[in-house]
Amino acid sequence: MYLFLILIIPLFVGTVVALDKNYTFRNFVPQAVAALLIATVICCIKEFFIYSHHLWIASVGQNFTEIFLNNILLPALILGILHFALIKDDANYKAASFFVFLAMFYAVFIPYEIISSMERHSKFLLLYKPLLFVGFSLLTSVFFRFAASAKKSMRIALGIAAAILSVGAGIVPPLLETYRYFNGESVFLYALSLAYAGLALALFLIKNIKKQDLD
Repeated sequence: MYLFLILIIPLFVGTVVALDKNYTFRNFVPQAVAALLIATVICCIKEFFIYSHHLWIASVGQNFTEIFLNNILLPALILGILHFALIKDDANYKAASFFVFLAMFYAVFIPYEIISSMERHSKFLLLYKPLLFVGFSLLTSVFFRFAASAKKSMRIALGIAAAILSVGAGIVPPLLETYRYFNGESVFLYALSLAYAGLALALFLIKNIKKQDLD
């Protein structure tokens, strides 16, 4: 199961890039390497200098908020600012490469969070949590790719809409993880996790096919 945990996000990223008709693996190598390095540094800081693992308490709302801030909002916001500020290519490439950048960050960050936690044998954490985070990364990229492909006059408004939709998509992983802790693991929980990752991949394929048809 640990092998699945470590490999599933890179394999998912590789599959998505292979299906992308507009770009190749070489287009995303800098983003992938940078994300792995950033995540490694952050995990080392967390391990050796600060204790920042989540401690579950009785408050559902506080647990959800802490997971959302630490695992979704802060990583996506910081990495997003770095990525969109430093990458000088066109908007569509920025949106596409952000998936690789964010997902490869999670490829290190999420396994570290799980393996170093007290619940590292949980089936949900080992098999389904990685899928939720790679699904979130893909949904965020897809939303911004829709905005990037619109007319220039509409891109700012659609970019704001994409950011709002990304926050909405980011609510799901911590919400399901909080639900799991208080209600236990179930087939319903696993089905929702798979449906979330499947929806992300389906929207990417729809966007990719539509882009090809326009070309």
